[in-house]
Amino acid sequence: MIVQTVTFIIKKEGKKMFEAKTSKDVVSMLGFSGCISSECWYTEDKDTCEFMLVSKWESKKDFQSWLKRPEHLQEHRDAHKNKDTKPSIVIEKIRKSYDVSA
Repeated sequence: MIVQTVTFIIKKEGKKMFEAKTSKDVVSMLGFSGCISSECWYTEDKDTCEFMLVSKWESKKDFQSWLKRPEHLQEHRDAHKNKDTKPSIVIEKIRKSYDVSA
């Protein structure tokens, strides 16, 4: 089993959009083969918001399959295509994977 985290530190004006995005991602993960659990943790300070998606997977391959689903890849293509006209609200993205040993 692995635990996968991805943390997004974002500009405060993106809070509502990221709430919607992370809610959708949690539901998507929970319905995906190999996902054991998924939740989103949230905190904010004066200038930024932080969203951390935490999910448990049967294997790294299962998580990678979720990442490679067509709608996720399209979201990234669209964001990259629009980066000149629509600046990113993401300040930092940190992704980590942990192996769980018995």
